[in-house]
Amino acid sequence: METTAVHVGGEIRAANEKFMQAFAEGNAAELANLYTDEGMLLPAGMEALSGKLAVQEFWQGAMNMGIKSVKLETVEVQPCENTAIEMGNYTLSGEGGSLVDKGKYIVIWHRQDGDWKLHKDIWNTNLSAT
Repeated sequence: METTAVHVGGEIRAANEKFMQAFAEGNAAELANLYTDEGMLLPAGMEALSGKLAVQEFWQGAMNMGIKSVKLETVEVQPCENTAIEMGNYTLSGEGGSLVDKGKYIVIWHRQDGDWKLHKDIWNTNLSAT
């Protein structure tokens, strides 16, 4: 199986499309299925969250707070066998496309059963706290 950065980058972008679609549909369960069984979220101002149920509850909470869509833009992917490290930018939007947050992220992906799954997911805002 080809593991070039271009090939893996394309697969990661396709997985991100699934993430954005599931978010737009308000489907937190599908979002959680895009993570490994041991997948972790590392949000700012909170303890790390681990496992699909915690991931689902976190994203459902974000949706309940009014976040309607997420845009993910891959900047760089570094593959290494069954792992890849992605760096990118995100934009979170509310009702009518209003800006809620924008920033950058790093995801450590693992290939599991032939699919790339989010394993460790950390992000931080570009917006000022004031």
